[in-house]
Amino acid sequence: MNMMFLKISRQSQICFFLIVLMLSFSLATSAQSSLKLKSIKGTVSGTSTLHDWESDITKIEYKGTLSPKGKVLQTLNNVELKIPVESIKSHEGKIMDHKTYEAFKSEENPYITFSFSSAQVQKDAAQNVTIVAAGYLTMAGTSRPVTLTVAGKTLANGDIKLALSQKLKMTDYNIKPPVAILGTITVNDEITVNFEMLLSNTK
Repeated sequence: MNMMFLKISRQSQICFFLIVLMLSFSLATSAQSSLKLKSIKGTVSGTSTLHDWESDITKIEYKGTLSPKGKVLQTLNNVELKIPVESIKSHEGKIMDHKTYEAFKSEENPYITFSFSSAQVQKDAAQNVTIVAAGYLTMAGTSRPVTLTVAGKTLANGDIKLALSQKLKMTDYNIKPPVAILGTITVNDEITVNFEMLLSNTK
């Protein structure tokens, strides 16, 4: 009887230890913070021989891992931003949209993408962050290495706001700047891409 009791007790102790270990791991995992993309918006703007112009990016697909330390963004890994060309909508109307899609050869190359495997995150004393992301931008079927700098700050509610403004030349990607009205209006080569992302800090 004593030997049987000892055997059962040891088994019970092992089971109890495993249960405690699993619970501890579960609690530790659930206590870790994670970041989720709450919202993202973007615009493309430039000038022409007639006037300045701006188009809204109405759809942006995002995937990647965003990891915080406390309430501060720590790392970004395996990130890809994917923009359907035909989600770009001009304030000037459908004629400008058609010229944009034609310039980007949207039927053969329906997406604009930017991707990178990891990004450097720098923090200042106020816990604001600067992210330097070196990756590849693909437009109209042409890919080029590009380094983007993103500014971020933690809001009062714990969310993290990221902002990016980047100048690009269409001809670097073999894109011919759009023209309209028999060539009397020409879009200038340089454009500016702006993004604003809001990340939610959750547990």
